[in-house]
Amino acid sequence: MDDLLVTGLFQRCIHEDFSLQLEKEELKDNALFLEEVSFGLRTAIVKVLNAIETSKEQPDDREKLVGLLGVFVLYSWISGEASDKKTLKMISKLAANFPVLHPVSNVRFLSIEFLSAHSPSWFRASTLFRDVRRDAAILKRSYLTRLDEALIKDSHETHRSICDWLVSFSTLAASSPAQNLSSQSLLDRHLQQATLGILLANKLQKFLRSAIDLHVLLEVPISKEQVRQLRYGMELLKAIEYMFNKLRQEVALSVGQIVGHLMSVVRERLLQFKSWLAEDLNSKLKTSNGNMFNRSPSKTREPELKLMDALCALNITMKALDFLPTVQGLFTFRLAFDVVTCLQTKLQEERIKEIEDYIALIELTLNRGSLIQMATDCSFLFWNKEMMATCFAMVYSQAGEARHLQYLVSAFLDGAKLLQCGCADASLYEKSIRDCLLTEVVEPICHDIETDLRLHVHSAHLKGAVNVNPTKTGVRDPSWFLKIKPLRLLSSFIHIKSRVEVYLNAAFYDHAAVALHNWKTYNEMKNIAELKYGLSLDAIHLPGQTLEQGVDVLEIMRNIHIFVACYTYNLNTQVFVERPSNARNRKNLNTVNVKHAANSIRTHGIGIMSTTVNFAYQFLAQKFLVFSQFLFDDHIKSRMVKEQRFYKEKKLQADSGYPVERAEKLNKDIRKLGVTDDGFSFLDQFRRLIAEMGNALGFVRMVRLGGLNYCTTACGSLPMTKGFEEAAKTFFLPKAGIDAGLILDKALESQNLSVNETDYFAILTNIFSELKGNDNIHLRDFFLLVPALTINAADAILQSKEKLHKRGRDAVNATFTDDGFALGIAYILKVLDQDKQFDSLHWFQSARQHFVAERARLEESLDMDSTGSGMNGLQAWSQKLASLSKEEAQNMEMMMKKITAILMEVELIEFTFTGARVFFQGS
Repeated sequence: MDDLLVTGLFQRCIHEDFSLQLEKEELKDNALFLEEVSFGLRTAIVKVLNAIETSKEQPDDREKLVGLLGVFVLYSWISGEASDKKTLKMISKLAANFPVLHPVSNVRFLSIEFLSAHSPSWFRASTLFRDVRRDAAILKRSYLTRLDEALIKDSHETHRSICDWLVSFSTLAASSPAQNLSSQSLLDRHLQQATLGILLANKLQKFLRSAIDLHVLLEVPISKEQVRQLRYGMELLKAIEYMFNKLRQEVALSVGQIVGHLMSVVRERLLQFKSWLAEDLNSKLKTSNGNMFNRSPSKTREPELKLMDALCALNITMKALDFLPTVQGLFTFRLAFDVVTCLQTKLQEERIKEIEDYIALIELTLNRGSLIQMATDCSFLFWNKEMMATCFAMVYSQAGEARHLQYLVSAFLDGAKLLQCGCADASLYEKSIRDCLLTEVVEPICHDIETDLRLHVHSAHLKGAVNVNPTKTGVRDPSWFLKIKPLRLLSSFIHIKSRVEVYLNAAFYDHAAVALHNWKTYNEMKNIAELKYGLSLDAIHLPGQTLEQGVDVLEIMRNIHIFVACYTYNLNTQVFVERPSNARNRKNLNTVNVKHAANSIRTHGIGIMSTTVNFAYQFLAQKFLVFSQFLFDDHIKSRMVKEQRFYKEKKLQADSGYPVERAEKLNKDIRKLGVTDDGFSFLDQFRRLIAEMGNALGFVRMVRLGGLNYCTTACGSLPMTKGFEEAAKTFFLPKAGIDAGLILDKALESQNLSVNETDYFAILTNIFSELKGNDNIHLRDFFLLVPALTINAADAILQSKEKLHKRGRDAVNATFTDDGFALGIAYILKVLDQDKQFDSLHWFQSARQHFVAERARLEESLDMDSTGSGMNGLQAWSQKLASLSKEEAQNMEMMMKKITAILMEVELIEFTFTGARVFFQGS
């Protein structure tokens, strides 16, 4: 701008004689011309100054100030020292109040410097301007101070006003479609809201542009709070633009009706003016007693001529109204209407101003699209790219403002319009925005989410290792950034959620590949990411090949007595899980499943299945010996005699079961006989003996299923035919081919028989049938010991599950499954033929009824509903609470939780026991 003015172009324009014979000296002597120019200049300046920084400020008011200063320079050269003092004073005031103007984008116009460079010497030497010129630096800094104060002081009010407009404008457009706007009130509301949005955006944009550029001009640093308010302003500008774009169809459809409505109002006002002027002219003609056209022009009075000229100009104005939507029509209308107002001073100023306001609204409505684009344009940020990183970082620090990110990106993208106007490549500018966005937002989100997932996992496994105090560190929720739509740039998009997923997938894979034993930790982090942040992550990729086939079943078989003691069995998943007490120096527990058995059978052959049954038989024989010795012990036998006597006396029926109290008493009596150093009673050891026997049976079942898996895999590609021998005969193969088919049929048949037609459980059940004889009469009361064993097992598994959440010595005996106990009970009852006797106890039904009743009794003690309603019920409940101390109430609540847990464990044992009995139904 300075180069354009200083190079002489403007100087040549103000000194150019545009008329053929008109000289400046002649204009200088034309007092009427100078007076009109001075009056028009003062009027325009007053009008613009009164509107600026108010709600009435028009989009081009600040640009008009630049034009008015140029007109004044021309006026000052023409008028010389005879210039009007009021005009000089007003120009000096204008330059002092607005030392810096921005007509376009970031183009800077310095008012004081402009007047100093181009005005005549007599104006520069005037007292008014000399003071302004001397204090130019102070005035600029004062102007900046005024802007900074308004930035902090009026930010909340501006934010509220724009938010109110956004809500009201969207509601108005949604509730009354433009094609249904038939009433005048709806048209007025649409016009009012659309105009208000443009004015708010224009005022905010001019303010932001001036504030940022003045800081750059005067080299004054911008504080963090000021940057935050400037960022809010940018976001509000793009929010207004987004709202207009969103409702552009409704806005476009309403333009024609609004313009038509305004033109009808203007035409109505002009007709009123015409009638007033016609009446005034007729009255003057009557008073003159004659027709003015019959007199000579010299005898016609001046007022009458002015009225006639005003009527002619008014007719031109009304004809131009029909072409008002065009540029030529608007210009003609303004020119003709100015003639009317100048010739006829008796018209009320309020009426004239009303028509001028309507014309301004028509012009604004017609140019609404370009005005919205100009008012919401943030291309001036191209020259202030240093703010980009700070603004993005501020948005990330306030996670709740994540949805503002697209507005902020769009604001900085407007800088590319300047490059596109100059036919320059905007890809580098787009890349700078993308890189800044990735650095300040995306990468911190990735790191913070990964850190949060690690803290979740570590806090669950390492108590005390993570100490997070939300009251001190605050709570940040990065998930807001994962919910926003992809950020749109010029030629690409940035989807934050997808980039976070890619980052976490790569991080989890890399870390799991480096330390394979940590794959479970990263799998937990993956699950937490899906639950907490809604991220869809890939499964943890581990190497697809295995370096070994797992645990060798043959080795387990040779040491089956150690295996059943060190592992626990899960009946449903067919998995053996190592006890933590056997893996104290390791971070992981070994498991054995059907796949391991199939691999071993593939390696050693299908013959190891029979060997497994043989080893299991030898192990069970040893355990039955210990089993018999326990029941033969005098202390146990004496208590079992009491139980047998109770059983015969009560003759338990279907509606009565074995009492839980008696089972618990028997459990406690046996515990009184003594405990080991580890705290195990004789009944605990007997229960573990039965569980080991069940584990051995589970191992046999797993090996059998492994054989089925192996055979299915090996024969998976074979066709379902009647036989290879028959097929060879059908195709008339030679004798050697027929013999080969026969051998193949026998091999497949032997494989099928060895797996499918062999019931190993029946073999292991029948082989111990001698235990039912009179020589082992002390075993006949075993079924009466099962209730006490069940209560003991429920307590043990409940304590083991509670230790899963602990570490150190307390976690040695932790486990979550021990189905070998239920399988062992089912097996022993089948071997001793005591199934019907045990069923007559109705044990599980009795236990369920007992624990449900106990839980209901405790709930009733703490339940307010049982005391009744009304004041009497409230008093009774208060007395009940008063009778219980805080410690007693806590004890009752803990007891209720324990009873619920024991009930669940007893029911799980019942379900497992019922499923295990199915294995021995055909024995």
